[in-house]
Amino acid sequence: YYEFGAYFARVAIKRGTLGRDVVRNFTGDNTTVAGEEIVYRNYAGGEVKHLKTGNDMTPKVPFGLAKETTPDGDRRVPFVDWMTSKENPLFAKSYANRVWSYFFGRGIIDPVDDIRAGNPPSNPALLDALTEEFLKNGFDTRKLMRTICQSRTYQLSITKNKWNDDDKVNFSHANPRRLSAEQIYDAVAVATGSKPKFKDMPKGMRASEVPDGSVAGNDFLALFGRPQRQSACECERTSNISLSHAMNLINGDTVGDAVNAPDNGIKRLMDSEKEDKKVVESLYYSILSRPPTEKELASVDFSTSANRFEGAQDLAWALLNSPAFLFNR
Repeated sequence: YYEFGAYFARVAIKRGTLGRDVVRNFTGDNTTVAGEEIVYRNYAGGEVKHLKTGNDMTPKVPFGLAKETTPDGDRRVPFVDWMTSKENPLFAKSYANRVWSYFFGRGIIDPVDDIRAGNPPSNPALLDALTEEFLKNGFDTRKLMRTICQSRTYQLSITKNKWNDDDKVNFSHANPRRLSAEQIYDAVAVATGSKPKFKDMPKGMRASEVPDGSVAGNDFLALFGRPQRQSACECERTSNISLSHAMNLINGDTVGDAVNAPDNGIKRLMDSEKEDKKVVESLYYSILSRPPTEKELASVDFSTSANRFEGAQDLAWALLNSPAFLFNR
């Protein structure tokens, strides 16, 4: 443990100056840039001492061999060379498993941060094949993603049968997964044609583009599980479903402001399209990416609302709160 930590003994952190800086954003307005921490190499030196012996520990990897470090060299360089070497099977296996989990909501080894002998993969041959391809292609992440997305497994339906109804580990069918916090937030903005606004950020910036893990003044992302980025563990992001999530979608500002914005896409649609049927079809396409069924089309009647715009808002609100919108697959 101490030998491993010695690779990072000369890594230091200091506060940056950006917290006092103001930059001009693309709209021409001044924006205060949030403070940050700068990670740098401490040339003054530094060692990890063994707590019992007090001896300075020589850098050493847990298994295999890494290049020797020079007195004035950066210890992280030989460590990174060792970590990403083709002779180190754990890096490629861990990353292949992690990428797989992003597409399926579950790793072949799950949880993805718990790789050990006591937590074996559900399909060792599959993980070995992905690892081998990842290594062969020089750690090409795009090729790994393409292989996964072109697989029969990824293209399976969420529909179950009597043979796989209770299967949760063998990927015999697709599993619906709730969109992440950023995906929901951005999807609401795209579907309604509105522009999101974050405190101290340019208007229109997407949630997935916001660099800070804790966006001031926006509780939606925190509630729906956006990580604070205080840990490298995947477990920091949550995708649970609770009454709080449902109440926020129904009564919260995020969906409400997007639907009620006077200059959103719904209002522009109502101004340009006079036929109610085409309005309904457009809303289904923009929110659910499909046309309405005959039954769904017949159930919508804008004449029961105070005005057409209000009727379209009610329909958009209902679609944005439907499982079909909130879940992948």
